[in-house]
Amino acid sequence: MQTEPEISVSIAEAEAFARRFGLARLSAPEIDRLREAMATIARAGLAVPRVASKFVAPAPVFSVALGKRANQKES
Repeated sequence: MQTEPEISVSIAEAEAFARRFGLARLSAPEIDRLREAMATIARAGLAVPRVASKFVAPAPVFSVALGKRANQKES
């Protein structure tokens, strides 16, 4: 069974991220929640399959469900 990698986000990293996006006035509890979210997002990003080369289209990796769209009328 594969274990999840340990990812930690420092307070300084979370504060720098918040400043870049105009959130410099976040309180300490909000920065802690941001740190948790950043770690969760980073772990999820590691689970996304990657293609071997940037010149290979992601078509073999990602599939799109084909079907009737909600905004299309029936013929």
